[in-house]
Amino acid sequence: MKGTVRDIVQLFGGVDNELHIPVYQRNYDWGEAQCARLFDDLIEVIRFDRKKHFFGAVVGNAELLTWVVIDGQQRLTTTSILMLAIADSLEEGVVKSSDPELGKIIKRNYLVRPGSTMSGENKLKLKPVKDDLDAYRRLLSGEQPIEKSTVTANYRYFRERIAKQELDGDELWNAVNRLEVMALDLESHDDPQRIFESLNSTGKELKESDKIRNLVLMGLDTKTQNDLYERYWNRIEKNVEFDTDTFVRLYLVSRTRKTPRFDAVYEAFRKYLQDQNAPIESVLQDMHQYSGYYFELNTAATGVAAADRRLCRFNLMQRDVAMPTMMPLVADLKSGAITPQDFTRIVTIIDSYLFRRTVVGDASNALNKIFATLYNEATRIRTENTDLAEVISYLLLKRAETSGRFPEDDEFRLEFATRNFYKFRSQYRQYIFECLENRNSKDHLDVANALQDGSASIEHIMPRTLTKEWRNELGEDAEETHEKWVHRIGNLTITGYNSEYSNYSFAKKKSLPEGFDSSPYRLNNYVRQVESWGPEEIAERTNRLTEQALEYWPMLQTEFVPVVEPLPTVPLGEHTDFKHQKIVSYEFDDSKHSVKSFKEMVRGVCLQLLSEHHEGVYAYAEEDGFGFALSNEPVKDFGELTPGLWVLLDCNTSKKMTVLRRLFHYLDIDTDSLVITLRKESSARDEGNDDEPTGKHAELTKFIPQFEELEGSRASDSDIASLQSEYNEVLAEFARSDWQQFLADGSYPNVSDPVLISQRSIEELLASLSALRQAETFVPGQFRTACIDGTFAKILQRLEDIDVPAE
Repeated sequence: MKGTVRDIVQLFGGVDNELHIPVYQRNYDWGEAQCARLFDDLIEVIRFDRKKHFFGAVVGNAELLTWVVIDGQQRLTTTSILMLAIADSLEEGVVKSSDPELGKIIKRNYLVRPGSTMSGENKLKLKPVKDDLDAYRRLLSGEQPIEKSTVTANYRYFRERIAKQELDGDELWNAVNRLEVMALDLESHDDPQRIFESLNSTGKELKESDKIRNLVLMGLDTKTQNDLYERYWNRIEKNVEFDTDTFVRLYLVSRTRKTPRFDAVYEAFRKYLQDQNAPIESVLQDMHQYSGYYFELNTAATGVAAADRRLCRFNLMQRDVAMPTMMPLVADLKSGAITPQDFTRIVTIIDSYLFRRTVVGDASNALNKIFATLYNEATRIRTENTDLAEVISYLLLKRAETSGRFPEDDEFRLEFATRNFYKFRSQYRQYIFECLENRNSKDHLDVANALQDGSASIEHIMPRTLTKEWRNELGEDAEETHEKWVHRIGNLTITGYNSEYSNYSFAKKKSLPEGFDSSPYRLNNYVRQVESWGPEEIAERTNRLTEQALEYWPMLQTEFVPVVEPLPTVPLGEHTDFKHQKIVSYEFDDSKHSVKSFKEMVRGVCLQLLSEHHEGVYAYAEEDGFGFALSNEPVKDFGELTPGLWVLLDCNTSKKMTVLRRLFHYLDIDTDSLVITLRKESSARDEGNDDEPTGKHAELTKFIPQFEELEGSRASDSDIASLQSEYNEVLAEFARSDWQQFLADGSYPNVSDPVLISQRSIEELLASLSALRQAETFVPGQFRTACIDGTFAKILQRLEDIDVPAE
């Protein structure tokens, strides 16, 4: 092979060039995320005046006037779709160019071959594979698009981005011309099949953390690279025992409150780096500090003896899910923001929360989201002189009716007493018996390690296989007793002499030289006291151990009451019907959206799913999936998502939830991944439109509950960043550039005066909001101030009270 770096448009240029994708390659499968990344890169190329942007490598084999694409079809197909979207947008006047013929030039020189009428596939410069070819040809020829095709979906995405006019036509085309690729041409002695197999073999790929290391260090001079590597990166890797992928993911969750997929950690970190807009060394320094907290938690070395005893056992369960909450807690401990006693209590709360949920069989799906946000929620509503443990207890108790609940004593008592603990995973058994043996004692017997290395094992006091002697001892109900009690906690203990005990009678197990009577384990105290072993003794020991469990893994108690009660959040789940509820916002796939109604939410979620599972959603509709229809004509009670694809929207809330749940099931998506924030008050009605607001300014007033929640809180800039961005985008539609003429008393203090707010007209209120927006540009932090002092909530509530109907 021989390679050269070329502008990607050169591959499409030439009078008779044809890029042919052979049939053995998979269908085109780049989605919206990849298209968004490309378009964002093009914007950066222009904004930062970058001469070139490297877009990867492509491999091909020249055959006369055809270049057979061996590798790189995703990049080439996406580029061709983008060029078509630019050309069509230019021809339709969506964006402007200094050359009125630019759209036609792009098509003529880069998309179709000379003399083409666009009626046959032989005229296309790029020939995609299989079903993609027809979808691509139809877009070029202006025929009816194939909406279920990813090719069509990505074309529509590019059209939408172009229509936002982030760049004009000339800038867009200029940016595309700066895309370059490493083009590798096969030579006569190269075997195309072997090269294809080599390029697509399952060799060891770069880990996400490898790519992150390259991102933060590449481009720096050698001295700086070595310095940052030695002072930060290498120390980070040692602190996390080189499980860097896991650590970086948990670090991002803690810092962003979003949980990236394991295969998307690099992209999430790249975005985090952009959002931070901070020097690389500053970010690495913060990561290094967090890696230290991670190390202290994983090694139970925080310096707080009581907490470390608990953590040592806690770590047996491998509960990384709690790290995003626990790492900043260690930071607070070091800074003095929380006391050692408060920290110890929080560790106990989290330990109890997770273990109780395990015992009662609650699914772990909801935990990622809970621990991603728990620390920030707690610090935001914490009041002065209040232990953080009190606030965390309050927040967990608020989830009583959700999939994130903290199981109460009665349920935990029943499940603990009746569960088959012998079938628990080995590390869970180690944890349970380690905790029950030692509880809060400083005199420690290392049960967990003994069970792990085999020097001790789980012993069934009444054996798993009944002997004649045991049957006689248990009496006529021996089989029933055995079936009921054999694997329950009351019949299980630990011993280093399991093989010696065999299936001996209870009396012999006690009296052996290594028997229960001489056992060093506290777990065997009651066993030493009794002379027989039957249902009464097992039940008594079960009760004793259950009471000890209730003491070691205690129920939450708190008298904390926040200044403003947080808005309730509920996952979609499987059973909640949301009847008579009013929605505030929803969070799905790490993005949050404020909405006016459940109808708006359903539409928004479906559009998100279309962007990520385009063909899957269409397949569901083709199978007559509940709530979906394919039609070129309007469908009663349905709303159109994309041309020809409809979803049921005009129905009661319960039915809307069923539409989403069934689609989620079909796409194999966890229903708990959609989290809905509700208003505190319920709706008296539950009609088709969910009491959707009809005011002219409803897009603004939908933010009222979120601003009310922030009033009097300790919200940080990062807590309100998402709301600020979304609110400002909506406000742009209503803002008044000449706001001063509406406010005779328009100084900043007067804008925030509650008495004046209560007397203002609609125009004066909009002018007030515009004044606040302008104040933020001159004095950063004014937005946060207006959230916390209640200014935004008061202005928007007044606006809602006097709003006029939409036209």
